[in-house]
Amino acid sequence: MQVDAARYLKIYDTNVIYSWSLREFENFMMGARLSKIDEHELAAVQAIFYTKAKSKKRIKGIKDIYDAEKARKELLKGTVEAEPLHLDRYLKAKEAMKNYRP
Repeated sequence: MQVDAARYLKIYDTNVIYSWSLREFENFMMGARLSKIDEHELAAVQAIFYTKAKSKKRIKGIKDIYDAEKARKELLKGTVEAEPLHLDRYLKAKEAMKNYRP
């Protein structure tokens, strides 16, 4: 729960995270994930503008690059899982810090 809050919401205060109900946390996470979809959609629009400026490849619409509506519908239906966390660096750093003495 804390890792997700730190990753998506950029909140690191444990007291704040634990003050939320499960419903509040899920709503905050849904909002953060929807905002990620918006970021991808904006990147797709920027790619279209860039491609149009270069005039080498014609693109019919944003959906050729990224279908944000489909991503939103899948997220709201619950058919898509959250992105997997890669904790390799964290675990390696934790292992290295066991022998560290300031």
